[in-house]
Amino acid sequence: MAGYFRTIPGELEECARIDGASRLGALWRIAIPLARPGIVSAGIFAFTLSWNEFIYALTLVTASSERTIPVGVLVQLTRADFYFWGPLMAGALAGSIPVALIYSFFVDQYAAGLTAGAVKG
Repeated sequence: MAGYFRTIPGELEECARIDGASRLGALWRIAIPLARPGIVSAGIFAFTLSWNEFIYALTLVTASSERTIPVGVLVQLTRADFYFWGPLMAGALAGSIPVALIYSFFVDQYAAGLTAGAVKG
């Protein structure tokens, strides 16, 4: 995020301050809207990482009603060396749908956020 905020010209904030905006107002009205693609990219990345915290959920959550989808699918649909492949693959698909929906709604801002911080303009 720091690299992305560095790509926003400081002159825009200075112009807002000259026009009478406070420091917080310039941040809220100028910097945050320009940084929205970077914020969305960081949010999607954080969501994906937290969604995939498999080991923590497997070891720390014992109640079956409180398990996450990936852990619940694995624990409920495997018995020793026998896997119920049909329901297991359906559960894996159901677990990936929220992440796919998040990516599909924000794909334009996500792509802009990934490329804008790397290119100096």
